[in-house]
Amino acid sequence: MNQVVRYKDNQLHMESVALDSVAEAIGTPFYCYSKATIEQQIAACKDAFSRLNATIHYAVKANSNLTILRMMAKAGLGADVVSVGELERVLVAGIPAEKVIFSGVGKRQDELLAALEAGIGQFNLESLPELEALRALCQRTGKVAAVSVRINPDVDGSTHRHITTGVKGSKFGVPMEQLDQILGIITESDSLQLRGLAVHIGSQIVTPEPYRKVCERLCDWITDLRSRGFPIEHLDLGGGFGIDYGDGHFLDFETVASVMYEHLQKMDHLNIAIEPGRSLVGEAGVLVSEVIYRKEAEPLPFLILDAGMNDLMRPALYQAAHPMQPLRDGDQAQEVVNVVGPICESTDFFHKAITLPKIEQGERVALLKAGAYGAVMASIYNSRDIIPEVMVDGDQHAMIRRRITSKALLALELSE
Repeated sequence: MNQVVRYKDNQLHMESVALDSVAEAIGTPFYCYSKATIEQQIAACKDAFSRLNATIHYAVKANSNLTILRMMAKAGLGADVVSVGELERVLVAGIPAEKVIFSGVGKRQDELLAALEAGIGQFNLESLPELEALRALCQRTGKVAAVSVRINPDVDGSTHRHITTGVKGSKFGVPMEQLDQILGIITESDSLQLRGLAVHIGSQIVTPEPYRKVCERLCDWITDLRSRGFPIEHLDLGGGFGIDYGDGHFLDFETVASVMYEHLQKMDHLNIAIEPGRSLVGEAGVLVSEVIYRKEAEPLPFLILDAGMNDLMRPALYQAAHPMQPLRDGDQAQEVVNVVGPICESTDFFHKAITLPKIEQGERVALLKAGAYGAVMASIYNSRDIIPEVMVDGDQHAMIRRRITSKALLALELSE
């Protein structure tokens, strides 16, 4: 049973709020988050990585809602951003610019300039052309940028092929054969200040071995680079710590922190940063939806939800499976069904051949572990609304993003 939600008086609750009561108030579908769970995950992460004196930079791409970002700011976390839009959000949320790391392979000129003007703490450079673009901007504006070089360590995170980022052939990171050239340009420039190296080997990694391997390699590389005069004093180890989506596989903070500490404690004068995202917010969220129709068919009946792949893209994009529970607990017999959305795409599947209590038309369900890469990946495909987001705090709930209706979106388009 997922501890973020539980049945009380036969109704599924998040903290002390019945999810059915939220559905009655605002309609379905909607995302709902547990404030207590996010706070617990932040505290656990800070505690685990304290032995490394690591700075923690929340990966904003996991969930960029302002209320959640304000929670990260209140907890003293920094941010890892990948666009100027995310940068704007974290600054509004109160995260200091000096705690911001700007990652991503395709930073535009206007984005680099906005980050320079904001005075962010670090750029993670991912290519020689990006380095040249940033250096030129610094020379033009008279500013100095602190930079780390994201390298491609050729370590397989053993995760889904679409979220593996640290292997040869990936678009992410600088190939090792280019590292000396790039470090040389940085150290010789008056406009760039070298901080160190950065890596990120993938997302939803559930075994510590990839982190063990990358730390071993980094220790060797840093020792070699320092011996040749490159002042490597900062190491950004990224994130990617996997959560349990119902199959029992996950990577807890204590385990990965222990692996990092084992290999990095021997390195003098090395400041560590990590960039957790999913592991802080993923388990805290659910997507609540209503069964529009129950369609009897062979070989299996369909439950057709009012939530679709435009609301939760992960099943279609990554073949991800989110645990699912009815909002009302009863004595229904178990059955095997397909669970789908209303989108006109065959990939609009949430579950194929899943065993559930028999759920009738008009009843509601919750798709669990939906706090990361859910709302942020939503689209208006089929001209559908952007659904609301709600935060639960004890026995209270509040909307933290209103529904963006198709009519509101239509008003943004020019008419004749």
